[in-house]
Amino acid sequence: MFASFGASALGLGQIEVKSKIGQPLVAEIPIVTSDPSELEQLQAGLASPETFSRIGLRPPIGIIADLQFTQALDARGNPIIRVTSTQPVGEPLLTFLVEVDWGQGRLVREYSALVDTPRTVSAPLQPDISAPTVEAPAIIERPAEPSETVAAETQPEPEPAPAETPTGEPTPQETQAIAPQQQAAIAPAPVSRPALDGSDYEVRGGDTLSAIAARVGSPGTLDQTMIALLRANPDAFIGGNINRLKAGAVLRMPGDTAMTELDAQQASAIVHSQIQEWRASRRASPQPVDADVASASAAATNNKQVSTSKSAGPRVADARLEIVPPGASDATKAGTQSGISAGGEGAMLQQELTTTKETLAAREAETEELKGRVAELEKLQQQQQQLIAMKDSELAAAQQRLADTQKQQTQASVLPWMLGVGGALLIGALVAWFLRRRDASVPKFRAPVASAAPSIADAFAPARNVEAEPARSVEPEPAAEPVAVEPALVRAPEPPAKSVPAWHNGGAVRLDPATQAAHERLELARAYLDLGDLAGARQLLGEVVINGDHAARQQASRMLRELE
Repeated sequence: MFASFGASALGLGQIEVKSKIGQPLVAEIPIVTSDPSELEQLQAGLASPETFSRIGLRPPIGIIADLQFTQALDARGNPIIRVTSTQPVGEPLLTFLVEVDWGQGRLVREYSALVDTPRTVSAPLQPDISAPTVEAPAIIERPAEPSETVAAETQPEPEPAPAETPTGEPTPQETQAIAPQQQAAIAPAPVSRPALDGSDYEVRGGDTLSAIAARVGSPGTLDQTMIALLRANPDAFIGGNINRLKAGAVLRMPGDTAMTELDAQQASAIVHSQIQEWRASRRASPQPVDADVASASAAATNNKQVSTSKSAGPRVADARLEIVPPGASDATKAGTQSGISAGGEGAMLQQELTTTKETLAAREAETEELKGRVAELEKLQQQQQQLIAMKDSELAAAQQRLADTQKQQTQASVLPWMLGVGGALLIGALVAWFLRRRDASVPKFRAPVASAAPSIADAFAPARNVEAEPARSVEPEPAAEPVAVEPALVRAPEPPAKSVPAWHNGGAVRLDPATQAAHERLELARAYLDLGDLAGARQLLGEVVINGDHAARQQASRMLRELE
């Protein structure tokens, strides 16, 4: 049975057939594994036709092509692969390939499901054969054509050494009398076996081609049936000889037409030539001769008489023929090795060589497949490493971009705060500067100084109620025309000019509140102009033009014209 294993410890056990012939196939294949996880991805099925051809089997047809494989558990809870069919099985043996794939490896194994269990039939005990009693000189000659007897033995017993020919030739009557007796004594008793129904038959130990041919319901003779079986199953015979049938081979039953393709005479001639070839090959490989057989041959050569009477004592051992199972004694061990002779050895070696070549070819194909899978896995690993490297680089770039963004956001959040603080400081400085200038622009008047000189106000002051002196008598003069005197404008002194006018008589100069407010608005308008607030300056100058005195109105009008 051929098996090919993957790179894991998973394996398959021996198949166990649960059904019988004539029923749908039910078989179980145990799954041998040390890792339960391998069963999760396990898939079992019939191998491909290419795999069948590569192993040396015919592509699956018929019921084999319809086999179904399912994974299940047996009565003990062990994992198995259940093989079933929908049609009844009419063949005693089904040979197929099971392919199992579990992800980490692949397994292909050949199975031969024996549906019809072979029934062993023990060989009957053969009666003792005694050498016939003849008058001296008596010679026992071997039959010329024991076709049925020789072909009926898959593993013949060693032949005794040929007896020496005596000087005297026997008469034809004696030869003809002895030969039928020997043939009648050597021929085994017939065994009743069930007839074959035309299906395939597996050769078991102890089976012979003649016995199998006798069980086949053939319209031809026994020789015709044996030759038809030989032509239908050439691989079941070593060296193509009907006497070298392989144990364990499966014989396909030919049809009635194939059995009667040759006539009886041609089939008999072929069987005779097959027996001659088999005898020639046995003579080329001498077999050990038992001492009793040698003494019996010598006794026959010396023309000694052999007593056949029951009261004469025990029978002679050299005249006894027994059919025993292979390997029962050292003398029969040579017969268990079918095909070791000159003709069969080459055929067996050739078959072993062919099997070895097929196994090596399958192993080489499996090795190439495994190498291809390893190369694919290595390529996949390289691709994964490249993807991991690309992801690492992308991740590093994303982290760098995130750091830059956070830095920019930090700077952007600090800048408005700094601008706000700077603006507040600037506004505070401007307010302080304005207040300082305002304080400097307010006129500070000194206290009036007493002076002897009369002031202008006194000159224009109205006459107080004073007792008038008595009028003097004066000649009247012509009255002078009245002269209009305009009152002098009182301006606020400029800050640098703090000297008292020459005409000031030292009296206190007092400004009314309206005039003082107009001058304050003028100074405030100048401060707004210095700050660049034209709208505020215009508003203050407009108020001065409306509510201020004459001098203030003129000055405010001039400043408004300059602004326009």
